[in-house]
Amino acid sequence: MSTIKLGDEVRFLNENLEGVVTSINGNTAGVTIEDDFEIPVPISQLVKVTSTQTNIENDKDKSTVNKDSSINQGIYIAFDRLNEVLLDLKLYNSDSEEILFAFYEEKNQEIFLKISGRLTMNEMVDLGRYDLEKFSIWPQFHFQIIRANKQRDKILTPINQSITFNAKEFHGSFKHVFFLGKQAYIFKLNEEKLKTIDIKKLQEKDFSEKQNIQITFDKKPDAVVDIHIEKLVNNNSLLSPSEMIATQMNAFIKSLEMAHVHKMKSIIFIHGVGNHFLKNKIKNYLSLQKQIVSSFNDADMLKFGGGATEVFLN
Repeated sequence: MSTIKLGDEVRFLNENLEGVVTSINGNTAGVTIEDDFEIPVPISQLVKVTSTQTNIENDKDKSTVNKDSSINQGIYIAFDRLNEVLLDLKLYNSDSEEILFAFYEEKNQEIFLKISGRLTMNEMVDLGRYDLEKFSIWPQFHFQIIRANKQRDKILTPINQSITFNAKEFHGSFKHVFFLGKQAYIFKLNEEKLKTIDIKKLQEKDFSEKQNIQITFDKKPDAVVDIHIEKLVNNNSLLSPSEMIATQMNAFIKSLEMAHVHKMKSIIFIHGVGNHFLKNKIKNYLSLQKQIVSSFNDADMLKFGGGATEVFLN
């Protein structure tokens, strides 16, 4: 049996499901399926999907790189795997004679400039290193790029792109990268386009309803905080699954921070059981907050039925 690793495409032995391995904890793998939901599965119950077709496509990519360089024209970012978990992020220009770029990270609604500079044609720059095991708490990435050519019939549109990575799509982007000469996670930065408005949803939306989160974050939170989506947003029918998760995680993180500020000994978060995706996301986050979190475990099983986590604060 082949070893299961992060990023592998796998299928379930006992269910008609497939996904990508996005976390590994001992003998259990977190497999992300459609809609970016991660399911904990014993590794013994998974089988690696063969990648014959992928290898054929990669060979085609390699063979056509030198034949027609125009097919690779663009501005790309790629995550080069240094080992099983550490990635090196690179920016590559095969679009214009020269570009000016600025790369930002956004954390907790604060934006930080990481690096800026210029790249000539077919030049590459390192932007930083990222840990796959901390994928769930990666920041949002922002890119601002101005493109220039000496002779052109029009001025090229600046690129202003924000990226929040979806686990399944991220791991699905692993393929041969022409400018690295090997496998990596690759994404092309595109010109900013106007978003299409869904007229039907707009007509159905009740603008009299408040869509804001109902938890107030500037005061001491309750000892028990319910982060079910219906408790946070008055009308959640227009939210996508990823937007719901983001809203719940935001409420959880802000409540945790305020509990620490107000020197609470402990706090309980009700998140439900579901498919364990939100529960695992919360526990992964807590495991990295050793400065403020002393320990955490399942709250009273008789009272919450495994659908709540109790956090003890330093």
